Amino acid sequence: MSDLIITHVDLDGVCSASLAKRYLGTDPYVIFTSPRSLGRHLTKVKEGHERIVITDVSLNHDQFPLVWKELNRLISSGSKVIWVDHHDWDADDAKKIQEICELTLEQSPSAASLFYKKYSGQDEIAKKIAEIGDDADTNANLLPNTLAYKHGSWDFKDRLFLIDAFSNGEFEGGFLEEWKKELKEETDDAQELVASLKARVTKMGKRYAILDVRGRKAPGTYAAKVAAEKLDLDFACVIYSYKSVSFYRGKRDVDLLPLALRHGGGGHPYACGANPRASLTEKITCALFKHHNTKEINQILTELEEV
Repeated sequence: MSDLIITHVDLDGVCSASLAKRYLGTDPYVIFTSPRSLGRHLTKVKEGHERIVITDVSLNHDQFPLVWKELNRLISSGSKVIWVDHHDWDADDAKKIQEICELTLEQSPSAASLFYKKYSGQDEIAKKIAEIGDDADTNANLLPNTLAYKHGSWDFKDRLFLIDAFSNGEFEGGFLEEWKKELKEETDDAQELVASLKARVTKMGKRYAILDVRGRKAPGTYAAKVAAEKLDLDFACVIYSYKSVSFYRGKRDVDLLPLALRHGGGGHPYACGANPRASLTEKITCALFKHHNTKEINQILTELEEV
């Protein structure tokens, strides 16, 4: 029987999956997902896996019925499910999941450091992976290679490569140098984007900016941090695509997680994301006009004005 890892698409998800692979000691199949997509992805998982590890993926309340059904199907077939997450859940949902899974749900800078604390013992390589996860998911970006690793984690094949590399204790090499070269172009583009921005003010007096990185090289998390520092922002909103909008806390305490949850997303009070839906017509329009805002994105931007 094979093992399976289901993890988030960001660098913390990569780090968490690396730790899970190290813990399992096998060569598991990996699925990348999001809170909104978790139920759908579980329906495609075939029965017969010995161990299924879910990391860095929260359980959205509206996904609970489907996730509950699919987990019970897989567990009934003999799978053991381990779930490690550091996001906010509905309390009743968490209690139910704990009845059938080995669930670790705690506040932590990253899911990776939570997995390390629970399953990795005194493993020094695992400790380093967890430190990268913390640095990435808090958007501190203080470690020398975090931004380059983030760059790599945007590509599906590179995410798989990083999981293998990290789990084997490989943190540097030709791949990293290439990513650093590409990252230089991206950070320059981010600086150019930020220079063109003006701060907005919500009805409650919060300073914010909207960063549209569609069609640009600029990494959203980096651009948001630079914008917050240069424009003295309470928060930044980054539009990545018609189906991905993220919010990053700036210099003061603002919690945009409720907004993200209302629009199919999740995350943390300091960094979270919405997953807006789009009709087929809207998707086609967005493909033709990269800066076109769908109806739900416009709704999100309207709600931001009320913060």
